[in-house]
Amino acid sequence: MSRTLCENCHYPKSHCLCDVVTQLTHRTRIIILQHPSEVKAAKNTARLLQLSLQNAEIWIGESPEDFLPLHSLDQSSTFVVYPDEKAVMLEEYTQSSTQVEALIFLDGTWKKAFKLLQLNNWLTRYPFLSFAVLPTSRYTLRKAPRADSLSTLEAVAYSLATLENIEVAPLYALLDAMMQQQFDAMPPHIRSRYHFGP
Repeated sequence: MSRTLCENCHYPKSHCLCDVVTQLTHRTRIIILQHPSEVKAAKNTARLLQLSLQNAEIWIGESPEDFLPLHSLDQSSTFVVYPDEKAVMLEEYTQSSTQVEALIFLDGTWKKAFKLLQLNNWLTRYPFLSFAVLPTSRYTLRKAPRADSLSTLEAVAYSLATLENIEVAPLYALLDAMMQQQFDAMPPHIRSRYHFGP
């Protein structure tokens, strides 16, 4: 028996997040390439971004054909946020004259995100950005294989805060609310494997 979904946030009505959503105004276009396996994942954070950000879009797919309209973005102002060894540090662009118009993020597990990168060679047309100062992840619902792991929401929040100096606390509040709901719904023996809260 399917659960009734909220018409606004599309979460089950018993887990509606609308009361926690705050709309944020930002200049940078946020583009999320989402691996299909993430679409129905309960712990997926990308869909939280669409609830709060006015200039964010999710493209679901895996092959280059799924992202054709994105192949011809301005190469001087579009950047891929990914920890590549040749990436330039995002923080440098706060003092740079280069205008960052769009940021592309890969949404999926490390393995799926890497697969997206390998299958979509067109992404190499754009310069890569990474973080010089990595914020501590508060996203404890997924166990990441790397110490420098952030959820998609956290990566976007840090990018916007750094580039535009806007207050992104509402994004973290939304993430915390989603995690609390997931945590509360876990059986005790599963819940004991995770840490959430102070």
